[in-house]
Amino acid sequence: MRTLRHVFGTLFIGSACAVACSASPSDPPAQGQGTGGSGGIPDDIGAGTGNVFDVGSGGPVEPPPCEVCEDFPAAPVLDGSGTPPPANAPELFGAAGSGAPGGPCLAEPEIGALFPNNWLRPRFRWSAPQGQDLFEIRVHADREKNDLVVYTTNREWKMPKDMWEKLAAHVRDEPITITIRSVSTSAPGAPLLGTSGPITIAKAPAGGSMVYWAAIGEGPADAWLAGFGVGEEGVVDALKVDQVQQGGRRDENGNVRGDGQVRCIGCHTSTPDGEAVMFMDHWPWDLAIASVKEDSVGAVPAYVTPGGSQVMNQAWLGPPKMSPMHFSPGDRIFITSYGRNGGGVWDGQSHTSMPDARLAWFDLEAAEPAYPETTNATMAKTAMADAEGTAYGFIARQGDTRGAMMPDWSNSGETIVYVSTDAGKDGRLAAGAGDLYTVPYNDKQGGAATPLQGAAESGFNEYYPAFAPDDQLIAFNRAPGPGEMYYNPDSDIYVVPASGGAATRLVANDPPACLGVTSPGIHNSWPQWSPEATTVDGKTYYWVIFSSSRDGYKLQKDPNKKASQLYVTGVVVEGTTVHTYPAIYLWNQDAGTSNHTPAWDVFKIPPAPVPL
Repeated sequence: MRTLRHVFGTLFIGSACAVACSASPSDPPAQGQGTGGSGGIPDDIGAGTGNVFDVGSGGPVEPPPCEVCEDFPAAPVLDGSGTPPPANAPELFGAAGSGAPGGPCLAEPEIGALFPNNWLRPRFRWSAPQGQDLFEIRVHADREKNDLVVYTTNREWKMPKDMWEKLAAHVRDEPITITIRSVSTSAPGAPLLGTSGPITIAKAPAGGSMVYWAAIGEGPADAWLAGFGVGEEGVVDALKVDQVQQGGRRDENGNVRGDGQVRCIGCHTSTPDGEAVMFMDHWPWDLAIASVKEDSVGAVPAYVTPGGSQVMNQAWLGPPKMSPMHFSPGDRIFITSYGRNGGGVWDGQSHTSMPDARLAWFDLEAAEPAYPETTNATMAKTAMADAEGTAYGFIARQGDTRGAMMPDWSNSGETIVYVSTDAGKDGRLAAGAGDLYTVPYNDKQGGAATPLQGAAESGFNEYYPAFAPDDQLIAFNRAPGPGEMYYNPDSDIYVVPASGGAATRLVANDPPACLGVTSPGIHNSWPQWSPEATTVDGKTYYWVIFSSSRDGYKLQKDPNKKASQLYVTGVVVEGTTVHTYPAIYLWNQDAGTSNHTPAWDVFKIPPAPVPL
């Protein structure tokens, strides 16, 4: 069984979206080209580019099955991409598996990781003790006739495309053991034995494309949406600020702001057809929509009426969410948080603090208000107020008296999960208390709001919820609480049954122990699901993408601030048991940008170019 979710998560930098459009001391950093250091991967881990390949639109062609496979060569591989290893490298290492402990620490792939069977070929990346300059990678699978043995003087190596595709087709749900050793060519002696253990290739693939917020700074031209499809080794620019065609942007008083154009791309979500994104603009936190299709990048989708465009231009909103069950002619609805709890439309208040934010629905096909962009603030306020109840309105949350922020909407369109909080700020979460609640959509009417068991626990803040593609699970952030939720370094990622129950902490929160980097403290944040859940042999496979600062990159313009990168992990449900796995680093992302808050959906972005 395979289910496909056509709507995916919002975009938030690090852990919250507002920083994408503002500069403040608490904002998460934008990432420059960084090195390891205190709290990060050691400085001697390589960061080269390696070889690349083009997956192509059809994906790899799987070879026929084999009982004894010959996907690995019989002879050792001497990596010539750097200083060539000596011809006698095998003799320097001696018998397989021999050596004293204390050898290289393998950062990628993480031992225990589960890979989709159509994933990006693995990169091997490690740190090594001082003086060790020759390395042996050994990959063993019982089904393979030969071990793969690689000798290199580099500190990273990528498995060739054709080799990985054959291995991924032949050896699934079976351990593939990786062992790395090192020696010194200047002072030969016994090898040092480093990391050793298995990874696994799943019986299930992953699908869709990932679109995320990338930044090199805090100006409008310093941040954009980037993306790539599963298996692609390059990254494409999916949307930039100057491509957005929707106008009519107004300030906090209701006057047309400057030229009326969008100034920033903040939190985003996919439209259910994958052809466009909705996102937060700059102060005063209104919303916008733009195509990401190759032939119409930046255009407003044809189904968005002038009225629909105008109602999403109200101030003090939050990240939007959509459901495929409410994305058809006559029913194109999105939900979000609404910062004002009383007072007039564009009433001139700053609404920096919005502890009483409400859940709201908006109609992209609204017939009204349909006023000219030149309409003055007074007329615009009156027209917008008159449209309440027809073009937009509010979702009742009976039994919950706190504010409502950061909602997600189930694939079925029946249920909304949100953060019940007293800490709304600038469309995001700040310092305070937060718990996950659910409420029925109920044709815009809402109903009883219920704490989500396992994600509304005393002593913790739970936030940034995301429904799995089949609505069976919800992923979320958890941190000690009450306290800061915005880019909190102490946050970890959990999953919980959507109906409530025991929450499971993801193994992917923890980097390899030999790196000396631990969580909490590394900004594990913003989990979002792949658009598919695939059931094979009684196991349902899910994939989760998230951001983390574990690799120790720093903000180029402020090296005192950490920046995050993107990681993927598997979640497998077998009966009532939830299995989780270590993280997979997305090595095709640009390590020179700060990469946060990914969305994973059926985005119809152009194919990513193959890196040179």
